[in-house]
Amino acid sequence: MKRILLLLLCTLALKSLGQSLPQQQVFGHFPVAGVESHDALSWLNQHASLPEPARWNEAFSRESPGGLHHHFQATLFGKPLEGAEAVVFITKDQHVRGAQWAQLSALPSPTVHNCDAALWQDNMWKWVRWEDHSGYGPRYWERWALDAEDGTVLQQRDMLLHFSDSVGRALVFRPDPLVKAGVVYGGAFIDDNDQNVGVLDPLRDTVSLGLTYANGLFTLSNSAVVIQEFDPPASSIPIQSSPDFFFSRSAAGFEMANAMYHIERIRTRLDSLGYGGLMTYAIPVDVNAFNGQDNSAFDRSSNPPRLFFGEGGVDDAEDSDVLAHEYGHALSHAAAPFTVNGTERSCLEEALCDYFAMSHSYRWDHWRYQYIFNWDGHNPFWSGRQGWSTKDYSQLTFSSIYSHTDVFADPLGVTLAAIGPEVMDKIVLESMFNFTSFMTMPQAANWMLLADTVLHGAQNASLLHLNFAARNILSPQIGTHEPVHTPPLDFFVMRPEDLWPFTNMAGSLFDIQGRKVADWGLHSDRRNDVLPSGRYIGLWENGKSFSVLVQNP
Repeated sequence: MKRILLLLLCTLALKSLGQSLPQQQVFGHFPVAGVESHDALSWLNQHASLPEPARWNEAFSRESPGGLHHHFQATLFGKPLEGAEAVVFITKDQHVRGAQWAQLSALPSPTVHNCDAALWQDNMWKWVRWEDHSGYGPRYWERWALDAEDGTVLQQRDMLLHFSDSVGRALVFRPDPLVKAGVVYGGAFIDDNDQNVGVLDPLRDTVSLGLTYANGLFTLSNSAVVIQEFDPPASSIPIQSSPDFFFSRSAAGFEMANAMYHIERIRTRLDSLGYGGLMTYAIPVDVNAFNGQDNSAFDRSSNPPRLFFGEGGVDDAEDSDVLAHEYGHALSHAAAPFTVNGTERSCLEEALCDYFAMSHSYRWDHWRYQYIFNWDGHNPFWSGRQGWSTKDYSQLTFSSIYSHTDVFADPLGVTLAAIGPEVMDKIVLESMFNFTSFMTMPQAANWMLLADTVLHGAQNASLLHLNFAARNILSPQIGTHEPVHTPPLDFFVMRPEDLWPFTNMAGSLFDIQGRKVADWGLHSDRRNDVLPSGRYIGLWENGKSFSVLVQNP
């Protein structure tokens, strides 16, 4: 397969947002004395020195199957420069393989009295005081930045991440009733305010569920998740002598068991992928929160963090896409805590969690896996989101955190179908340890290419790079050095408008009736005609076959 060599130095500036700090990335193979944080700091000070008298201070470190990820915070006069972060990724053979840091060309004036940090706003630093505003009924948490000199409110941030021992048994949706029935929302297959039990109850599956057993009673808690009530409206949490938590979908206990099951499955799967150390706590979950509004959120303010699921429209905790998406926020926060700063970075975060939703659905059934929030959305309540896109990243402006999630979810979802969730999930999880504030989508894509290099010897990097290039997130030319004799891919997923991917060997393409539809030579870059959606069989010039799936949104 094509191999992408990541021995390069590249600087990728964020798009022109007034609140963003430009970022620099370095990929290479730099030897260091060790793998500890002080080794990373020594390397960072040599390659990314700050203007005096600012300093890099250790923030946190994470270990993954790929290596050690050391994060640093820029400080001045003992106060943090908000969002000015760095990460140094060291593999276990004592080499820095990648790093990223905020570029600082100016510093704020000396500190003023009672300031907490310096905030980058309107292309200048301002000393601020933090003021948190939070409450319940429904849950909210905002962090205000007040000018430390005159008390003016400079910024208001919603700190919640929204999306608009014993074994027992439970009845759940896997992954949701529409996929199970193979239908779209409408007709008899509607929410109907939980009254549609005659149609939906038969679509439940009996599953094993981890429970806690004490004093002869079973409760809905295990090492991955614990069901609690911490936001209105309040519902009684079942505690019973039977280990069978069998509820009609009209009962509150159904959403509780459904949420437990899917989150437990994701948490258990982390162990099988080698990332079991990422989540070290059982996450508390309230499945009937936000006073019944159609909203869900990940709350980073509590210890441990928590998940809230609303009941407006379709109950959010009935849709495993919503559960996987919100738990994705918890995974991201565990890998690189409090690094979701900046509009594009926040949009990237949503796209990543949309990917986790796609991956979770894909493992049950490939049908409509790119229709994110398949049961909760794509209906009269709201339109849901898509895991495909025809957008050109270079033409986008990020005006909100939800504005262009699809442009980054698209290459992730297409590559997922081509190489499978086992491999793709590892690439995404590994890359997240290196995420920082104000990073761009191209920078995140580069971290994913490096993750594949470290974990899989770059076996999938050419396909992943191609899919990012299809959305112009990465340039087809940047950092690609292909050996002359590389084995070709044996499976492609593309859309009619995508770049012609068959470039590393000449070949022919046939439809399922055996008719030849295309011939090409080495390094063909694009065809003028369009392949209709469907499946094709290809034949490389060396006689080996491959398959192609052309799909339309």
